[in-house]
Parts: sequence; structure tokens; C-alpha cells
Amino acid sequence: MKDLVVLKKPEGGRTGIGRFIFSDRYSVFDWGEMPDHIKNKGTALCIIGACLFEKLEEMGIKTHYLGVVEDAKSKRLSELKEPGHGMEIKLLRVITEVQQQMASCEIQ
Repeated sequence: MKDLVVLKKPEGGRTGIGRFIFSDRYSVFDWGEMPDHIKNKGTALCIIGACLFEKLEEMGIKTHYLGVVEDAKSKRLSELKEPGHGMEIKLLRVITEVQQQMASCEIQ
């Protein structure tokens, strides 16, 4: 399980910044969150995700990934002293054509 903290909202044509906090919590199907936690699960998932995003970027594929949070800064894996459980990402405001028409009441 992870939580999303919005650090800067996307506005106009500008991207925002969000932070995923990967936790040691877990859920099972429709039962919901379990009472115990899996130690270091959040950190492991954060680092696996960061590794995949960085590999994609090395291949020339753009992503919304900014880095893993350490000392309140977004860093690449190679810059980390310790693995972390926070990942910063770009936040985008996605509006479809239908949503734009609905917002301006142009749907007939």
C-alpha cells in the first residue's frame, strides 16, 4: 500500500509534484488492510519501482519519475546513501476532450 502526498498541484500547463510514501502495510483482496505489517516492504517496493523507472529513462522512455526522497531531496538511486520509502513524481492534470466540453457546457 502507498499514500500520495501532493506537494505542488498541477495548474494551467505546469506539472505539479507528488510524493508516494510506500508503506509496510498490506491488504488482502476485499478484506482490506491487515493488522500486521511486513517489515521493509515499503522500502523494497519503492526501490524496485525507482529501478524500473530509471531503466525506462535510460532507454529513452519519458516517465513521471523524479527520484527517491532522501534528506528531503529527490535523488537518483546512485546518489542515495540509504534506500528510502518515498518517491517523488510529476503530477499531471489530464483533461479529455469530453471533460473539456462538459466543463464549458458545449455537449449537445
